[in-house]
Amino acid sequence: MAKVKNERILMLVESPNKVKSLKQFLPENYVVMASVGHICRINDSGLYNMGIDPINNFKIDFKISPDKKEVVDKLKEQVKFADKVILASDPDREGEAIAYHLKNFLKIADDKYERVTYNEITKKAVMEALNNPRKIDMQLVNAALDRSCRDKIVGYRLSGIARNNVNARSVGNCQSPGLGMIVDLEEEIENFKPETYFELYLHFTKNNVEFKAKYNGTENKNISKLKSLDECKEIVNECKKGKYSILNVEKKDSLENPKPPFITSTYQQEVSKKLGISVEDAMSAAQKLFEGIEINGQHVALITYHRTDSMVLSEDFKTATKLYVEEFYGKDLYVGQKKVKNSENAQEGHEAIRPVDITMTPERLSNHINNNRLLKIYEIIWKRAVASLLKPAVFANTIYTIKNGKHRFGMTSKELRDEGYRKIYSYGSDDDEKEEIIKETFNKDEILENTSEEALEKQTTPPSRYTEASFLKDLDKKGIGRPSTYATIIHTLLDQTRGYVKVEDKHLVPTQLGIRLVHFLKQNFPSVVDTTNRANMEKTLDLISTGKKDYIEDLKEFYNNLDDEIKKVSPDENEEKICPECGSKLVIRKGKFGLFYGCSNYPSCKYIQPIKKNSGSK
Repeated sequence: MAKVKNERILMLVESPNKVKSLKQFLPENYVVMASVGHICRINDSGLYNMGIDPINNFKIDFKISPDKKEVVDKLKEQVKFADKVILASDPDREGEAIAYHLKNFLKIADDKYERVTYNEITKKAVMEALNNPRKIDMQLVNAALDRSCRDKIVGYRLSGIARNNVNARSVGNCQSPGLGMIVDLEEEIENFKPETYFELYLHFTKNNVEFKAKYNGTENKNISKLKSLDECKEIVNECKKGKYSILNVEKKDSLENPKPPFITSTYQQEVSKKLGISVEDAMSAAQKLFEGIEINGQHVALITYHRTDSMVLSEDFKTATKLYVEEFYGKDLYVGQKKVKNSENAQEGHEAIRPVDITMTPERLSNHINNNRLLKIYEIIWKRAVASLLKPAVFANTIYTIKNGKHRFGMTSKELRDEGYRKIYSYGSDDDEKEEIIKETFNKDEILENTSEEALEKQTTPPSRYTEASFLKDLDKKGIGRPSTYATIIHTLLDQTRGYVKVEDKHLVPTQLGIRLVHFLKQNFPSVVDTTNRANMEKTLDLISTGKKDYIEDLKEFYNNLDDEIKKVSPDENEEKICPECGSKLVIRKGKFGLFYGCSNYPSCKYIQPIKKNSGSK
């Protein structure tokens, strides 16, 4: 849509911090204001207090959030004076839904608005977005509405039943399968039965240096674990009859490729693991870096949008990084981005998380960011993005195979020959290959001297409980929720008022209440805790967002299936109870003396009714 000179343009963004950055390079006729996130929520009204009408094509009763009334009033005033309104909320489904609600509640005419998105708050990216406006994408909006409806339906239909049966406060569309994962792991740990096994090692010396080789089996069969000490003794006795010699020496290089740049989930995992901070804090820090900080009197955005499933880097960034690396590290280190395979649901047009300006190094920013943790997070993002474009680390490997009759032992020398990307970044002790250097040289057919054998008794160990980082990794792997929702999932599970999960020594441990709730849901509402079902929901939302599935039809199928399950567990739950005083629906509430029916119109109507024992509640 062509702009007329001097027309008044109102640009609406989500965060007040973005306003500062945008005002620095937008023309003077632009007024930039923030909605401060969502301006509305689904009202607690109608059938089951859901605010969603399954009879009337799942019509949703949205209302302005009480804390946003003043914001909305101010925005309405500005819309009246604007010639055009630019809806510039975040470039994802939630951002699209926010734009949709702004248009509706601010009563912006179709011919008066444009929708723009950008992945970084720079003049080039924003002006390019303004030059390529579009209308609100209702397919993306419908996917966001579908998720919101599912969340509210599950919460409002099942939470009361859960309170009645196991005294649990709430059931959630994504929190419940997440809780199920934690409970399943805990039960796997409790039921684990350790098994004893043995490993056999050969010790020998050369030039007064001791070496150690592990038993690998026979010439015809690979064996790493031996079942008993007697089996070890039998092998040792057989080896006493012969001599140990070098059967083979194999030399080969191995490459350790850099990992791709961060997407939301890998960012959350690595920052949580490296810095020991919560996912919620990690996302809050990324939001600050995306919105920008004050540098020499200017508000400067530092990273691209941090809610992304895409590992792609822009050509501009790759070109700038190539020049930077060649200047400061030499011309043989940069190789460019290897072909990346995005997840099936990665949104088009998105980039990986990366620094906006490669020359804005962590060292330069150390004079401007006083928060050490924020600076460290920026450093991790900067180094990970740069390292992803560099050549692999190279290890020189020498593999020795030792024989004695039919038996085989092995040892490997692994030496870092070329640092490659490691000059910039190291992932951490759990991810990086380690050097194991054998400085002595052994030749084929060489007889080994001063040999002895050692059998070590070991036991299999149970899996470890989840940390936040490992829990995120499994959520991502199983396709539960979106990375942007992980912080909310963990926050809900750890909410002390719910009492489902506690933290012990940085590990997530389910409480007895959490375990009872999962068992109840598995028995009666298996679809709610089934991780495969949750992953399928995400795929369904992707189909809706691309127009390949109708969201109303999806909600009908989802609602009817859940309704059938509810009827089996709580037959009278579907019988709507009406308040005799005002005609509103009665809902189950909990007081200090237990459960009771209360008017959904409370506090305007304070009617209550006790729950009879034969009412179907337990």
